[in-house]
Amino acid sequence: MIWYKFHIGDYIAETMHLADAEDLAYRRLLDLCYMTEKPLPLDVGRLAQRIGLDEDVVAPVLREFFQKTDKGYINARAHKDIASRTARVEINRSAGRLGGRPKKVV
Repeated sequence: MIWYKFHIGDYIAETMHLADAEDLAYRRLLDLCYMTEKPLPLDVGRLAQRIGLDEDVVAPVLREFFQKTDKGYINARAHKDIASRTARVEINRSAGRLGGRPKKVV
C-alpha cells in the first residue's frame, strides 16, 4: 500500500505511555507492515536494523502491539485494513473487466 488511513485519536490513546523512541519504532513498524503487506520478519535484530532503531527499543513494541505467528509479527488493525483493501481491489478489478461501473439510468 502506498497510503493508509491514520486514526490519530486511536493512535494517541494507544501509545501515550510510550517513550519517544518506542513511539517512533511503532510508527515505523506500522509503516513497514502497510508498505510490504506481509507479516514482519521474526528476526528482531534484522527488523530493528531495517527501521533504524535499537533492538532493545523494538522488542517491547513488538510484544505489546504485534502478535507473533509462524509467518512473522502481525498487527491486528493493519492486518484487517490490508485484507479489506485487498478485497476492495479485487472487486474493482472484476468490475473493470466487465466494463467498469454500471451506466446510470436517466
